[in-house]
Amino acid sequence: MLSQSEVPPAPRDATRELEQGYVHPESGTASFQIPETEDAGKGGAEEPNEERRESEDEDTERKWKPDADCWETYTHGYLKQFKASQKVGLVLGPLFAIVFACIEFSDEYPKANEAMACTAFIVVMWVFETCPITVTTLMPVILYPLAGVEESGTLAHQYLNHTSFLTLGAFFVVMGIEDAMAHKRFALWALRYCGTNPKVVLLGFMIITAIVSMFASNTSSALLMLPVIQGFLEGRIDSRDGQRFEKAALLGVALAATCGGCGTLIGTGANLSFSLLISGTFPQSTVNFQTWMGFAMPIAIIMVAAAWISLSLMYLRGINLNLNTDSIKREREQLGPVSRDEKVLGFVLFLMVVLWLVLPYTIEPYLGYCTEDQYTDEYACEDASSSNTWTSYIDDGVIAMIGAVALFWIPSSQREGEMLLDESCFKRVPWGVILLLGAGFAMATAIDNSGLSSLISDLIAGATEFSDVALVSIVVILVAIITELISNVASVTIFSPILFQLALQKRINPLMLALPSTIAASLAFLLPTSTPPMAIAFSTGRVSFFDMITGGLPLKIVGMLLAIGFPFITGAVFGDINEFPAWAENVSLRR
Repeated sequence: MLSQSEVPPAPRDATRELEQGYVHPESGTASFQIPETEDAGKGGAEEPNEERRESEDEDTERKWKPDADCWETYTHGYLKQFKASQKVGLVLGPLFAIVFACIEFSDEYPKANEAMACTAFIVVMWVFETCPITVTTLMPVILYPLAGVEESGTLAHQYLNHTSFLTLGAFFVVMGIEDAMAHKRFALWALRYCGTNPKVVLLGFMIITAIVSMFASNTSSALLMLPVIQGFLEGRIDSRDGQRFEKAALLGVALAATCGGCGTLIGTGANLSFSLLISGTFPQSTVNFQTWMGFAMPIAIIMVAAAWISLSLMYLRGINLNLNTDSIKREREQLGPVSRDEKVLGFVLFLMVVLWLVLPYTIEPYLGYCTEDQYTDEYACEDASSSNTWTSYIDDGVIAMIGAVALFWIPSSQREGEMLLDESCFKRVPWGVILLLGAGFAMATAIDNSGLSSLISDLIAGATEFSDVALVSIVVILVAIITELISNVASVTIFSPILFQLALQKRINPLMLALPSTIAASLAFLLPTSTPPMAIAFSTGRVSFFDMITGGLPLKIVGMLLAIGFPFITGAVFGDINEFPAWAENVSLRR
């Protein structure tokens, strides 16, 4: 095989080079004379006549003097790279930014209009995906400083904080579990008890997906189940009943992945964003891994059950299908016996969950500091004076990083001379997710510090005199609609600072508004672009757009009702949701 330097040049077409312009291979300059051919070198070429010279001069002039259509041609070629929806974003983004920048909202908040202009531009880029989402996540650290809204250093700090480390630690542990195939073994082990009844198998698929998605990403949870579904339908995928079951299973897995993620604080980016935003605004709030599970786990369970009932009624009534359990048995046999790596990873994950649950009672009350130095534990600090506050040195992110770092020190039994995790894992981290969370935190900081959140909350409070339940209902409906168009992280980022300010102004518990809006942000079930699990189901070609609407709408309605009602029920784990909390008393209303 010839090397690149040895490959002979392709024969040149002299006429085409004359028309298009020949670029000399060494000088790189354009020439509009026909390069000498072999015959020309021997003196066989004729001198060009006057007519030909004039033609060459015209070509040269046309080459170096662009005609009137040149810019239009270039612009058309540039715009061809964008889809129709992206072109809409190219127009609306700058348009909204210019309009909001020219409108002065209030003398009290002089930077609110600039903040609104930047926020509108970023949201439009997100909604229409005019540029890659990861690129859009970098815009807050560019636009807000240029507009004079916020310092770049303040925004940059938001991109890597304690919630980012919680996410990063969880990613590392999940990587180890996936490398050891422990999650697949768990799924196959659980499916062994589901039998061959289609409804029971569907429930098994959904429960397993929901459990995995509580600690792993929703995307990987959905991807895990796809080959298992195909194995169950081996040889029956073309039958009518087989197609109905496959459609129900694909939708069920996609919906369960999203519902399960609601159950834990690390289950989805929306929950993580909420955790950081409320801890930044209300440092003494009672939101942690344990209290969130107490609040949201019942919601996740009910939503999975509702999705199963809905899909069973739609697709599995009267179905007659003998599912293939041999494929599950074969896959279990291929995995072999449980390895030491799987046992270690399972133990590390179990220990992390236990520490997250007991952290508020065993470690946080004793490892921290009080506003009055003489008190060395939380109980003595708060008993001494109601104005005292206790700040713990550690949080859920520390626990996640302890588990993650430990995996870099524990030898692997399957790979000799290697650890369970190595440096290559850093290349596999979904940094786009980390940046997306950071962008949300940066936007929230700019929206809050500019006074935009206060301005919007003033408008809402002045225009509404609703009861608490009615106000919560309006918030849930609004967020549930918008989250179909933008990411759940963006939804939480945009609404949480506004709701915090509104709660302070109306003297109601901030959690009464923020908890429902966070749950509502995850209720994206109607579009293929709503969440990655829905996109995965749609990409198989077995689930249509209409299937997603009919399958997701009942669950969306149930989820909205749960988001409205459950803060007044399970929200008690955070304290009395109907009372203005003491941890919000020390936070002044922005003016």
